[in-house]
Amino acid sequence: PIIINRFDFIAAKVINNSTNNYKNFITIDKGKLSGLQPGMAAISEAGVVGKVKAVSDHYSVLISLLNIDTQVSSKIKRTGHFGTVQWDGADPRIVDLKYIPRHVELKVGDTIVTSGYNAVFPEDVLIGVVQIMKINEEAQFHTVKVGLSQDFGKLAFVAVVKSNLKHEQDSLEMKTIGEPK
Repeated sequence: PIIINRFDFIAAKVINNSTNNYKNFITIDKGKLSGLQPGMAAISEAGVVGKVKAVSDHYSVLISLLNIDTQVSSKIKRTGHFGTVQWDGADPRIVDLKYIPRHVELKVGDTIVTSGYNAVFPEDVLIGVVQIMKINEEAQFHTVKVGLSQDFGKLAFVAVVKSNLKHEQDSLEMKTIGEPK
């Protein structure tokens, strides 16, 4: 069998970064000439950073995880239950973990990682650790606050993730399921 490296990584330096807006962006010093394209994931040694939004020859702008429009498919590492991480625009050190059903036994200190359910982020990239959780009597889902593993105020370098099999997965899903609505 032919073995394909599922992901390649392109290192880049952060040259501009905001953390105090509702929609934060990060500029890096690599672009189209380095093989970057919109939609690619960006991670750091500490965890998830964001996705490439736009590229020029030598630069790229990432849509930060600290952007209220960014959602990342995630899971509780201990239990395997899936959810979605999204920033609420308040504290740049904390994101919400959404859609965890009330029957799931969640604990403060549980590790939250990427799910691998899209072809963008590799599976098991660290997002953070559960800090606060509660559930209202009538609620279907837990309310969960996750402390981010990456301090975005200190972000200096990223690795942009090139998914070598994304096109194949997208193509097969399109043939099977049809155009997304």
